[in-house]
Amino acid sequence: MSASSVTLTPSRLLPAEQGRALPRYDLLGVERAKQGHLKQMNAHLATFSLQAAGCMAQLFNSAECDLVFQDFVSAAQFPPEEQQFWIEARARHDEDYRVFFSISAPVIYRLAVIFFGGQLQADEEPSQAKSLSDTEQRLLHRLCQYQVDILSSCMGLGDLGWQLAPVPVDALPLGPGLWSSEATLSLGEHSHQWRLWWVQAETEQQLTFQRPAGGELAQALAHLPVQLRVVMGQMAMTLADLECLQVGDVLALDMPELVPALIGSRPCFNGRIAEQKGSLVYQVTAVIEE
Repeated sequence: MSASSVTLTPSRLLPAEQGRALPRYDLLGVERAKQGHLKQMNAHLATFSLQAAGCMAQLFNSAECDLVFQDFVSAAQFPPEEQQFWIEARARHDEDYRVFFSISAPVIYRLAVIFFGGQLQADEEPSQAKSLSDTEQRLLHRLCQYQVDILSSCMGLGDLGWQLAPVPVDALPLGPGLWSSEATLSLGEHSHQWRLWWVQAETEQQLTFQRPAGGELAQALAHLPVQLRVVMGQMAMTLADLECLQVGDVLALDMPELVPALIGSRPCFNGRIAEQKGSLVYQVTAVIEE
């Protein structure tokens, strides 16, 4: 037999390095539910962007206004950006809903200039450490208020009574499930960016610890496929006897009266072999409970 005609069977054993990279099985469907929700949110982005752009055009007295939000993507945590101003929007009517905005001082400054009808200069920017004036804070508040009101309306959540307040970067919540989208507002010849962060209403931790998972786990396990193995007979022989077997040889099997049925190596039933309409069937006579 030539080497080229040998077919190698791939190994079913994976080394530990590859095993550690395997994705975790989503038994309870938590990740599938999150991805479905994320897809649903992104489906509303076009309508959200269009309606928000109309409000921005009125706010900045500009007919040439375009607002685009990138698709929401998952984020593990907030970035440690010290030179950003953060606004938290919390739904008064449903505490599960929280939204954060991160925007830099230069962007706020440029938007304030446009808001008051001024003209932007190429080198006209404040330092990153600049604090916001009362007017800039009010402008930022309105900018974010428009967005959360329109976003919740597009998602069919209704009026959630959003309450907005500035929050320092060291007070941001740690480890929530986050979805992030970057906004680009084009006013005339200038573009301005900020980022919107949506905190998932139900994180995996909430699903695991705040709601009883036993019912969900039991429901998932009920649909888990298993293989039932009926052992009709076994016999012992030496390796030498096994090597001597040829096609047509007959092995005498002693079939017991009760035949076990196993899942893996665990016996689950005892039963007997019977005949029904010319076919062999397995009739359960006892359930083995451990």
